[in-house]
Amino acid sequence: MKPRTWSVGNKATGFTLLELLVVLTIATLALAVALPRFAALLPGAELKSYSRQTAALLRLARSQALATGDTVTLTLSAEQRHTRLSGQAAVYDWPDGVELSLFDTETTLASQVHAELAFYPDGASSGGTLQLTGAGRQYRIHVDWLSGRVSFDD
Repeated sequence: MKPRTWSVGNKATGFTLLELLVVLTIATLALAVALPRFAALLPGAELKSYSRQTAALLRLARSQALATGDTVTLTLSAEQRHTRLSGQAAVYDWPDGVELSLFDTETTLASQVHAELAFYPDGASSGGTLQLTGAGRQYRIHVDWLSGRVSFDD
């Protein structure tokens, strides 16, 4: 078998670095334009994501109440369209087009400016059902008053 030899005169096939950079730049620009429009194709994705985030925030409130031995409240402000956990400076704004309603034994969020869900050190809570609506969809987060258990209904 004859060994292969390479000579300087042979032209190698393939892509140059400049050609690869041009293709990568075009692909990046195409993604930058396409990704924001992709969210519009999934109208309920933002609502579902925010619903799950709110359920996780409620679970965090319960965990903090159990760990610290203090009552922890989640305040829902319909006027300012945000949610706040007691003892924290962070404010969670509601996405545009999303409406929250808190149903408990006496009141709903729509009938008052602020509503609260309280979690107690023994694991119990004030209880209620938080309904999130928007984009033609609806999600419910139920907080059991006896156990403080948070359940998310798709």
